[in-house]
Amino acid sequence: RVQTPTLKMICERYRENKSFTPIHYYKVNIEIDGVVATSTMRYDNPIEAETKCRELQQSGSIRVQSIEQKEANENPPLLYDLTTLQKDANKRHGLTAQDTLSIAQTLYERKYITYPRTGSRYISEDVFMEINTIIAALQSDSKWSSILLCNSLNNQSVNGAKVTDHHALLPTEVRPKGLSTSEQHIYDMIASRTIEAFMPKCLKLNTTITFEGDYTVRATQILSFGWREVLMERGDENQVVDILPPFESGKSYGIASTEALQKQTKPKAIHTESSLLSAMESAGKEIENEAERTAMKELGLGTPATRAATIETLFARGYIVREKRSLIPTEKGLAVYDVVKDMQIADVQLTGEWENGLCSIEKGTLDSDTFDKVSREYTRQITAELLLTEIVAPAVSYIVCPKCNMAKVRVFDKVAKCLETECSFVLFREIASKRLSDKQTEELITKGKTATIKGFKSKTGKSFDAALALDESYKATFQFTEKKKGNSKFK
Repeated sequence: RVQTPTLKMICERYRENKSFTPIHYYKVNIEIDGVVATSTMRYDNPIEAETKCRELQQSGSIRVQSIEQKEANENPPLLYDLTTLQKDANKRHGLTAQDTLSIAQTLYERKYITYPRTGSRYISEDVFMEINTIIAALQSDSKWSSILLCNSLNNQSVNGAKVTDHHALLPTEVRPKGLSTSEQHIYDMIASRTIEAFMPKCLKLNTTITFEGDYTVRATQILSFGWREVLMERGDENQVVDILPPFESGKSYGIASTEALQKQTKPKAIHTESSLLSAMESAGKEIENEAERTAMKELGLGTPATRAATIETLFARGYIVREKRSLIPTEKGLAVYDVVKDMQIADVQLTGEWENGLCSIEKGTLDSDTFDKVSREYTRQITAELLLTEIVAPAVSYIVCPKCNMAKVRVFDKVAKCLETECSFVLFREIASKRLSDKQTEELITKGKTATIKGFKSKTGKSFDAALALDESYKATFQFTEKKKGNSKFK
């Protein structure tokens, strides 16, 4: 019930990305006293942009129209629940949702963190009373020993009403020992977030200078780092502070140079596990606002504890593959999507409402008999839809065997194999952690070699590119391009 809507979201985003036609446009940059201001206006062609550049160069100067400065408080992030931990671990360290869940479970079993399968980012008042002790234990580690907290801890992550079965992820007072690299990454993320969440707000000064003709330059100066001090300590935060020259409103300044820049619109990125988890959490709705996203959690696909398993099921069934961090539907996955995309079984929002119904039964606000009647009717409807659907199997791919030159090779999901029982030709489609596409598999069998393929991984985890070729034993071997000395061209 959850896998089909999840596959639908992956396939829809993939198709949208691949069919996207970029629109080219141009913007004009001007340099004034070492600062680059950019036009708010878009130009449809380079001639218009270049004409504007010449006009500005001929004028020689430009007047400051307005200077706006505003102080802004940036709240620290809330504590981690499982889904936000999985999303950040995928972004920062390339860990899959299942990897993160497994590691967090191990840390929990070793008593280093609290229960990981939680959907809440809040703690209750009684847990808040223990935070000073937890942070003091963390600060015995040199990583966080220099972080200074105020006497009054930030309490925005404290709300007992928003704690579900389990509160947000926290480290315990037990200091970890003998962690693997991935385990250390996850533990450090939870520990850092715990310190951040209870630190003061970050105070910023945002400055916007607008020059005549709507050319703007923006800068942010951090007046008080607050919780961002933790990011600086672990090397994640850029410590360079934007300092603008002392411009004055109404005064004109010399134009040092102008430039017409070509830009283009971009498609939505193909889903990664991080973006897919966000989509599952909000039932496919793209919500940036934290409060709105929290309100949508009860209508999400699956639960924090089951989303990783849902994604892994799609991999196991051969519906999707990973290319670096992107989730790519296979031909099999796209074929399934094309069949079910307009059916109720693939309705993302409806599935989210079902999840909400189950939660309501658990809370005692919905009668289970009512839900049972609705689910039975739903089951009858989707079954009728599927029975009336004419599912056409994808055309079976047969290729003449390069070894026996008689029988034909059948391309399966994981291997390509000669159908002649006495012929031993078998080609595995996953080589060095890279799955060969149908096109690459066919090219290797029919031509004996492929073009350069990107994204293989060595045993040490290092990425490399190479072509593949069939050797005398009809096994796939790597072929590497060589650079000529003193020449950038390849042989």
